[in-house]
Amino acid sequence: MAEETNEKLTLFTPKWLSAVLRGARPTGETFWVGNYGTALFHQPLLALLLVLPVSEAIPGILAAFLALYQLLLTVAVAHSQPGVPTPIGWKIAGISITLAHAALFAALARSLFAGSA
Repeated sequence: MAEETNEKLTLFTPKWLSAVLRGARPTGETFWVGNYGTALFHQPLLALLLVLPVSEAIPGILAAFLALYQLLLTVAVAHSQPGVPTPIGWKIAGISITLAHAALFAALARSLFAGSA
């Protein structure tokens, strides 16, 4: 695992995403790129699905998937240790913010599924 943490991985590839979700990347990369870098892809898609004339279930499924992703990312942020040592306060803040993102996506999914019923 030590070799993998020092390895240069190309961002947004399946190998990189796997390393992030295992907590094998530095905490800063796991939090910032895992949360906001990936949002550069899924937020425009979610916004388009919300305004297009499609069933609410379709963006609801995406929001539910994103809630699950955020929960996995929360665990990854909690376990990420390689690289630069991270003060415990920043780690707690990263875990809290990522968990809040998961709750927001879950609430969005719930409201979309309730609206389509």
